[in-house]
Amino acid sequence: MNGWKDKLLIGLGEWVRLNLLLLLCMVAMRPLFFLEVYFRLGLEWRQLLTVMYGSLFDLLLVSRIFTFGLVPFLLVHFFFPKTAKGIFKGLIVVYAVVVALLAEYYCDLTMPLDHVVLVYSVEELKTTVFASSSSISWAQVLWFLLYVVLAILLLLKRRPAGAKSPQPRATPWEMRSEELGVRSILVAGLFVVLLFIPYKRIIREEKIFSNRSDFCLAVNQPSYSYIKITDYWRDEGSRRDEEEFLLSPSQLADYQAGHPKFEYDLPGYPLYRKANDPDVLSPFFNSTSDGLPPNLVFIIVESMGRRLTGVTRPQLSFTPFIDSLAANGLFWTNCFSTSERTFGVLPSVFASAPHGRYGFAAKLPMPKHHSLMLDLERNGYTTSFFYGGGSEFDHYDHFMEINHVNDIVIPERLVADSGQYHLLADNYRWGLDDDQLFDCAIRYKTDKPDHRPHADIYLTLSSHEPFLVDSIEHYEELVKAMVEQVPDLDKKERDNVLRNLNIYATFLYVDQSVRHLVDYYASQPDFSNTVFIITGDHRMGPVPTGISMRSYNVPLVLWSPLVKRPKTMGAVVSHLDITPSLNAWLNAQYDYAIDDHCHWLGTSFDTVSEYRNTRKLSFMRNNRDVDDYYSGKFAVNKNTLIMMDSCVVGYGIDNPVRLQQYQEELENFEAVSRFVVQHDLLMP
Repeated sequence: MNGWKDKLLIGLGEWVRLNLLLLLCMVAMRPLFFLEVYFRLGLEWRQLLTVMYGSLFDLLLVSRIFTFGLVPFLLVHFFFPKTAKGIFKGLIVVYAVVVALLAEYYCDLTMPLDHVVLVYSVEELKTTVFASSSSISWAQVLWFLLYVVLAILLLLKRRPAGAKSPQPRATPWEMRSEELGVRSILVAGLFVVLLFIPYKRIIREEKIFSNRSDFCLAVNQPSYSYIKITDYWRDEGSRRDEEEFLLSPSQLADYQAGHPKFEYDLPGYPLYRKANDPDVLSPFFNSTSDGLPPNLVFIIVESMGRRLTGVTRPQLSFTPFIDSLAANGLFWTNCFSTSERTFGVLPSVFASAPHGRYGFAAKLPMPKHHSLMLDLERNGYTTSFFYGGGSEFDHYDHFMEINHVNDIVIPERLVADSGQYHLLADNYRWGLDDDQLFDCAIRYKTDKPDHRPHADIYLTLSSHEPFLVDSIEHYEELVKAMVEQVPDLDKKERDNVLRNLNIYATFLYVDQSVRHLVDYYASQPDFSNTVFIITGDHRMGPVPTGISMRSYNVPLVLWSPLVKRPKTMGAVVSHLDITPSLNAWLNAQYDYAIDDHCHWLGTSFDTVSEYRNTRKLSFMRNNRDVDDYYSGKFAVNKNTLIMMDSCVVGYGIDNPVRLQQYQEELENFEAVSRFVVQHDLLMP
């Protein structure tokens, strides 16, 4: 063959070779990805098979690249063969860089990057990136370089040893032109056939594996990120072009029928119901000494999950002081946050509110709503909010302002010596260390004494990536000593703790900071009339959790000198139940008025000792998707149905009928949630 036909055939062969080389790079990077996750997060060696099984994703991706890139490559190669090959090899190196960055993201959040980058504002993304960048280690840089070096080594051409001329022998990678025809056509035919496998649908539905964590471990990370981001971009664009979101009568009827305990009696307001939640807390508390409602102190601890170590049977506690309060108070082991990140905690805890499309507090103005703070204000409380980070993040300050909180104490707002505070702008950390925030609060309260009754809200910050506080080395040594004091410690737990030493050291620091704050309240004359409510805003991100429900499992502790009967409860409750439960108790036992109607999603706490779930809970991920649902003994995670034996033990089951039932329940809830938030129909 001569002329242009020969050129095209050579170009086809070159395109086959380059795509096979790309596939080789993808597959070769998988063991490297496994090792990075293994050493940084902890995996079982059997999961290497899961990672390598994901090479099927790589093959399907390469088939698309081959098919849709064939014509452009042949055109460039026909005139500039070296340029065409150079560009593609350069793109392989770029691919390696992207894989390395996405592997870093996975190790930070134990999930692939998706459209979360489009959810946050530019300023919020800058804050997140700068805060995270302060913790970059040499080990992370080394992992990054390994991906890039591996790709470059695979791209290098090697000459046979001793050869005096660059004449290569015929190999699968360097094929003579007369051999190109059959081989190239066969490989091209295989790639074209693979186009009939619905790759994007597989990515979107996440059905190949029995659980989402295995899917996230095996999936081709760049294509997952691309599909999720472009889908979100397209869907959000079409939504903006559509009319406002409407709720069908059948969806509303099905949702309300699924909550028979609630009495909905105002048409047009789907969540507005009678406030008839029973008082379940009185049997556990003595009355205050002065007859006034008790002081309330809320301590919402950043990233405090129920099981900090990420294993089923932890033998160590890195929150011993908080544990001591739990042992002497009311402790719910199976409490759930409603979101994967902090954006959901304040509306859930204090307004028992739905998510809407992007999170209740995502856009301003927020929907008109009622809250615990407004009830406290009406009943004579003074209220305060203390937070050590940027006030604009997730609109914490706006939420407190519209709920009439008297004192919003955020050090960035105060006139103070900036050198006294480790603020974000100074050292790329999120804000104040917790003990500095608590000291600031104590000084503020000392200068402006509270009257009875009062409610204080603390949102901590230190136990957040990058897990960096002053004297972190001291707490790391304490953690090491704790590990050594348990000689029969499970090896998996020991490795997990030592691998994430800074994380557990930070929680030990936070626990001691909370002790310092409680000691301050103990020194006050009205301490005997004070109730502490302690919970986590969400589960810690960097340590793998296993089943999806464990990702939202946080502790809930009510502790007070007024507690007369401590109890640990295994029944499922959520942040949504805190406001209804406190309001019902205060209304029943004190001169404390509440409205006869409310929009609370939650209800009174379940105080049964054994594990059971009488709730219907939906959960919003960091990317604002709502794919997780928990009802009775079953949980839905995307397209997987999970039978829950407890809140930390579950297994996937194959029951399409029940899966569809719960998916429809979740769809109905989401329709109601979006409708009331978008149209401001929580309350009249």
